[in-house]
Amino acid sequence: MRADRLAAVALVAVLGLTGCTGSAEPASPGSAAPASAAPAATDPASVFRAAVAKTNQSTMSFTIDSDLGTLGTMHGEGAADPKQKATAYQAELLTTDRKIDIAAVLVGPDLYLKVTGLTTDRWAHLDLGKVKSLSKLGLDATGSPTGLGSIGDEIVTVTRTGPGAFSGTLDKTRNPLTASAGASEALKSVPFEAKVNAGGYVTELVTHTPPVGTAPASTTTAAFADFGSKTITINRPDSATVEQAPDSFYDALQ
Repeated sequence: MRADRLAAVALVAVLGLTGCTGSAEPASPGSAAPASAAPAATDPASVFRAAVAKTNQSTMSFTIDSDLGTLGTMHGEGAADPKQKATAYQAELLTTDRKIDIAAVLVGPDLYLKVTGLTTDRWAHLDLGKVKSLSKLGLDATGSPTGLGSIGDEIVTVTRTGPGAFSGTLDKTRNPLTASAGASEALKSVPFEAKVNAGGYVTELVTHTPPVGTAPASTTTAAFADFGSKTITINRPDSATVEQAPDSFYDALQ
């Protein structure tokens, strides 16, 4: 694999964490009581959408396992605190000829990352306010590597396949990336499976993305746990260990 292609794949993996905190805003205290008093939805689509929204608002831990076809495989794990707009993430990307270790911390608009062969042993700082579009990296509409952040806008069909189990299809062309890239018709019906626990949180999301252009088919499994944990603490790296990301990082995202 060419070095520039490898670097691009690494950036995709790292910058994906920016959407792990979800796109939904936590409900205000004043709205909590009426919401709980409303009749619970029972149709599969409404139940699953409610679970997605609830999960996106909660502190959580997560793991991600991706089969990227000819590009390799990736395993990642991390934690997210949406109220603080913070996420920490570590991943290992395996290709046919090398391993890339990735570490990243997102706090507000600041992304700090370390990538084998792409950064030094210091944290590289990216100001996401200077990045025009993360969609060019091949991420979902919110930049989430788990796919959960934008799935609410992409849902086409949902079927309940068992207690707490759902399957359906997603229209990925509703994502700014695929809409602008002339995506194939196959992306209008991307299969997924999901699990929701008794507390109403999504615990697993599996998506099967077909090949598009030169990109191979891929399968990504994201698992979520520790909902509402008060022990998750995510801080910026010590400033003495941080350097500013070079212009090439920003140029790749324009």
